[in-house]
Amino acid sequence: MPFAFGRQMKMRKTDEFSSVFRFRCVGGDGNLAVMAAPNSLKHARLGLIVPKRIVADAVGRNRIKRLLREAFRLRQDELAGLDIVAQLKAAMSEDSLVETFRTGMFQCKACVEKRSLSAASSCQPA
Repeated sequence: MPFAFGRQMKMRKTDEFSSVFRFRCVGGDGNLAVMAAPNSLKHARLGLIVPKRIVADAVGRNRIKRLLREAFRLRQDELAGLDIVAQLKAAMSEDSLVETFRTGMFQCKACVEKRSLSAASSCQPA
């Protein structure tokens, strides 16, 4: 099942989120921040932050999380080896939310690849 979204695909622990925040590869826009960091796994993982102060009702927060999980699920094979965190900063329409998330994921993927290439080249003897 290459497009499944099981328990192993979810980030749950504070340390997992903290490692993504420390890595500092950020994509998205002012309304939705998408952050990424490499993980040592063969699959991508997703963490979601949808604050109650932005979307007051639980139904709305769950709808946003469902939309973001679905967008991630459909692209997870292209993001293998990454931890992705999406943090909602302001209310936005569902269409723009999903589109911003998709572009943000791939901006972050490019950032992580660029950093890993520069780290690998700096470790090589001359």
